[in-house]
Amino acid sequence: MTTGIFISLEGGEGAGKSTQLKLLEESLTTHGIDIVRTREPGGVPSAETIRNLLVNGETDKWRPLTETLLHFAARHEHISRLIQPALEKGQWVLCDRFADSTTAYQGYAQNIDLRDNINIVRFSRRQD
Repeated sequence: MTTGIFISLEGGEGAGKSTQLKLLEESLTTHGIDIVRTREPGGVPSAETIRNLLVNGETDKWRPLTETLLHFAARHEHISRLIQPALEKGQWVLCDRFADSTTAYQGYAQNIDLRDNINIVRFSRRQD
């Protein structure tokens, strides 16, 4: 069995992540590589539900730790339901944002202790 490859593109709003992912997807597809394109937060129905909680409404509706945990809950769903199965099938997964965005936005911008962030990253990768 061939293991797939995971690529995430990170960057601020309007930096061109989606455009670059589309170009990368087109290039890889022309070379016969099986691609799954996704995004964070979101990517699967359960994570999209959490995304909706995060991105709609007032920007300060969540305490910083609550917001961080919601991002990781969405990521756990995303990894276990889409990313890991795709990689196990040998597919390449192209993701618009991933853990680095959580470190930047929740860690640095909202002062969530980076050690806690790292521990939550490790925990969120566990399988149920």
